Amino acid sequence: MDQTAPPIRPAKFGLAGFFLGAISLVILVIQMSAIFEEPPAKSAGTVIGEIAADIRLSASRALSGEPAPVAPPPPSYAPAITIAALGMAGAAMALGGIALFRHEPTRLPTLAIGFGASAIVMHFVFWLALMICGIVLLVSIINNIGDILPG
Repeated sequence: MDQTAPPIRPAKFGLAGFFLGAISLVILVIQMSAIFEEPPAKSAGTVIGEIAADIRLSASRALSGEPAPVAPPPPSYAPAITIAALGMAGAAMALGGIALFRHEPTRLPTLAIGFGASAIVMHFVFWLALMICGIVLLVSIINNIGDILPG
């Protein structure tokens, strides 16, 4: 008797998921590295001073009852890029799961699930770290507002 191996299914879903996961990971890394953002024209000290002045003016306006001026937000395409990349990461994880369910070779589906999950986790951890740094900066500005601005 000849024993033949069962035919191996081509990794269609796993390959598509792998590429989607890898592309989403690259897009998120590029987006987080601020390549799409314009370079700041002001120094960090100037920006921190302006934030402190805005906080002080806002507090004085709130106490006097004046309405806050409305500034139009500049158009940005970064949120659309982020949403697309996170959608691609979710699609990569779903395609990896479909490929595992269809008993395709497991290497590409596993990588697809890993790339998709790592893109989502990396994005979450990045924004969590930025929020913590922002809170620390604002607390230090508020604690030292009397020393920063006289009067």
